[in-house]
Amino acid sequence: MTVDLGAVADNCRLLADTVAPAELWAVVKADGYGHGAADVGAAALAAGAARLCVATYEEAVALRERLPGAPVLVMGPLIPGEEPEVHDVEVAVSSREAYDRLRAGASAPLAVHVKLDSGMGRWGMAPGDVVAVAGELAAGTGQLRLGGLMSHLASAESDDELTSRQLERFAEVSAQVAPCPRHVANSAGALGRADARWDAVRCGIAVYGVSPFGDDPEVHGLRPAMRFESFVAQVKRLEPGDGTGYGHRFTADRPVWIGLVPAGYADGVPRLLSGRMDVLAGGRRRPVVATISMDQLTFLIGDQCDVAVGDEVVLLGRQADETIGPQEWASRSDTIGYEIVTDIAPRRRRVKHLVVGG
Repeated sequence: MTVDLGAVADNCRLLADTVAPAELWAVVKADGYGHGAADVGAAALAAGAARLCVATYEEAVALRERLPGAPVLVMGPLIPGEEPEVHDVEVAVSSREAYDRLRAGASAPLAVHVKLDSGMGRWGMAPGDVVAVAGELAAGTGQLRLGGLMSHLASAESDDELTSRQLERFAEVSAQVAPCPRHVANSAGALGRADARWDAVRCGIAVYGVSPFGDDPEVHGLRPAMRFESFVAQVKRLEPGDGTGYGHRFTADRPVWIGLVPAGYADGVPRLLSGRMDVLAGGRRRPVVATISMDQLTFLIGDQCDVAVGDEVVLLGRQADETIGPQEWASRSDTIGYEIVTDIAPRRRRVKHLVVGG
């Protein structure tokens, strides 16, 4: 897999220009949506992003080790008991209980962003709690101060009516809160709704060149940053009646050639795409015909073998005049581009192994 940080920078410049005078805050949670949080974060900041956003304090610590001067907002809830460890970041609180724990446990000065549930039905406080907590923070007592007012849009890519209701609720609560940065828009809100931009936007998927609307990113001026490639490890000739792969999903009805590629679902290629996806080899599309394995997939070359061992195979990205994007995989496996890119990763896992009992 390769990541084009130039594309990340171009996307950030486009987003920053689009939403100005609001600030662009680049969301780099989940290891930068699978693209590498620190490298993406550095490129985003250099291209005009004013802040980086992560989901957990653990992610923030890892990010600040690589980018010690980067402004970072932790958007997700802190683990109960983690509060005394938190420093040099800004944090969000989504419940009165979380705020009370933070107020009791904080050991360093912190800017706190109060999150309103404006209709997402997920993280966020009721309006009365938001006004009360924001009022306490604005009074500036103790270690905590008011860093911002935030919410999140549930369907900015598809439901203007719901989005408008959420923005109206946010505006109503905002009028009761002391001046501070207001931010509610995700990528879809930032690109599609000027009234959602407020003081800052939190863009994730658009930073990586994937459209939040599920369409061609080029329509919005975005450049995909991820390219997922492998190679032809072996070619084989199948005779009529020969099958290949688990369950013999594909059985030849004539003499054909197949290519074997060392990439499978352990690398982020969804098994659900068996028989439903293409790869690019030799400058053109080739159908994946067999069941995708943990470490391998099989594509149909055809009656004549016009590829060779060692040839590049592109799973996501461009080769010659053809392109396969995350949204193509997503639409064929009933999911979203976000899930596709975040699932693609090198073969490494952080696992804590425990022996419990004797």
